[in-house]
Amino acid sequence: MTRDILAARNTEQLRAIAASGALLAFDFDGTLAPIAHEATAARMRAETSELLRSLAHAAPVAVITGRSVHDVMLRLDEIPMLAVIGNHGAEPSRFAKRAAREVAAWTPMLEALLMTLPGTFLENKRMSVSVHHWHSADPGQVIASVQALVPGMPHRVTIVHGQGLINLVPHGAPDKGTALTQLLRTHALPGALFVGDELTDEAGFRDVTEGRGMGVRVGRTRDTAATFHIATQLDIDALLTELLIGCTRPSGRAVYRSIRTGVTAEASSEPADETPRLDADSAHQPGSDGLDR
Repeated sequence: MTRDILAARNTEQLRAIAASGALLAFDFDGTLAPIAHEATAARMRAETSELLRSLAHAAPVAVITGRSVHDVMLRLDEIPMLAVIGNHGAEPSRFAKRAAREVAAWTPMLEALLMTLPGTFLENKRMSVSVHHWHSADPGQVIASVQALVPGMPHRVTIVHGQGLINLVPHGAPDKGTALTQLLRTHALPGALFVGDELTDEAGFRDVTEGRGMGVRVGRTRDTAATFHIATQLDIDALLTELLIGCTRPSGRAVYRSIRTGVTAEASSEPADETPRLDADSAHQPGSDGLDR
């Protein structure tokens, strides 16, 4: 079971990871922005945008999303990011051109199918697609029909279910965990925090919880690789605030070092949960990461 990262006994860990200089990475839909039933309607609240802007000026911040880079950039309010990664980790990457070719080959089959399924919408992101079924009277039929179509497509396809949609990704495409690993290597960062809300984010949670940081899931669940959670998307502002405190207060780095050694002068009297490892020695060394920048 995940633990509430905003509980009093855990917030020091959240501040410490910000103080460490770790990458602070976020999904967009359902994490930085509330889930919207219309793909074009997703926006951050004004408060979230301002907190994220302040954080991006104080720490290395990235967005890793299923949207295309172009699409999500229009929704990030010109906030200066260390990186923006789209298409679940495939954009940009060396896999991008292959992904675009494969998606172009099987998109017409999906378009023809969805013409027979009212209340559906195909979001073509060039390197992956999403079949939206929020407005379908029978989402189960949509899911079953898409799953039945996939084996006949000209290239292998990976299906990942989301909230009100089905993601179809070329088999073997980089995922969010791959993107996090590449960013850590490229920028020689000591670890990462990754915050997300659904199945496509699990690869990112697995990557950061394997001794390199902290995964935070939006919504409490047992079925996740994340070790912490926030209760709802509305709590993202509180999380961003704690991160901002951690990376801007003068004593931040000292607190991080003391947590790593198990002696925390500023900690509360209540025992803290286990601290995630962010040892500098565990960071990847700089090198070629395969990202086209």
